[in-house]
Amino acid sequence: MKILIMGGTRYFGRRLVHKLLETNHEVTVLSRGNVQDDFGPRVERLKAHRGDEVAMGAALAGRSFDVVVDQVCMTAKDAELSVKLFLGKISYYLMTSTMSVYDWGANLPESAFEAKAYQPRKATNPAEAYAEGKRAAEHVFAIQAAFPVSFARFPVVVGEDDYTERLLGQVRAIKNGDEIYYPNVEAEFSFITSEDAARALLWLLENRKTGPYNFAAADAFALKDLIQKIENITGKSAKLLTQENTSKWSPFGIPSSWYMNVDKAAREGFAASLHERWLVPLLQSYFLRL
Repeated sequence: MKILIMGGTRYFGRRLVHKLLETNHEVTVLSRGNVQDDFGPRVERLKAHRGDEVAMGAALAGRSFDVVVDQVCMTAKDAELSVKLFLGKISYYLMTSTMSVYDWGANLPESAFEAKAYQPRKATNPAEAYAEGKRAAEHVFAIQAAFPVSFARFPVVVGEDDYTERLLGQVRAIKNGDEIYYPNVEAEFSFITSEDAARALLWLLENRKTGPYNFAAADAFALKDLIQKIENITGKSAKLLTQENTSKWSPFGIPSSWYMNVDKAAREGFAASLHERWLVPLLQSYFLRL
């Protein structure tokens, strides 16, 4: 297949490109060109800013693809541009979405957020602005796209190649004796590895799945258990604040349980690796890097 990856030069987008090359797909990567890649001559590279309609139009002029994988669709405007630019030029579109489309809750199924029924909310902080952007983008595709679309909804993605260093930062903070604030250490949470995220995207596009799919490790756990694992590895006790402190707020600090139900994907043949298989080795690897 001819596949366009938008934003595929790092993290699990990069992993996806390598998997596509291994299975002999014809891959084109569109990015701003700011990140050096290791794809070699088998990949065609296009340069454009995702939100620049003129630059995107010029880069994609005269081109058609079987599949588009959009790693960087963040807003309704981004989605509207894709609906316009790819009309009649593709047969399938895959948007990387997020667990953030859901409100707080445990074992959330895909039906907990219906993209077609989306009603805008006023964002009061950057996290909510991000969630609103993703909700609105899904909504645009759901009601406007003339081509089949799927939404890959991921929780926090972690791995050795995680450039955000959110989980690494928790290991560093506990190792260094820095204070951390969690609103609720009893809250349950889940992750997915960057390898499994790439596998999930490959599974969706090769099987032409449509609609929303949740992907995460199925064994959600309480955040206190994550803290305990880090304490065991570092040999240090976490300095947990009991009073709210925005400057010390953990990136995983949530007021109540928040994780997805992944039964739909499992029934249809995809399962991410359980936390018990990789979380401690990953934390140990992070510790050795510090």
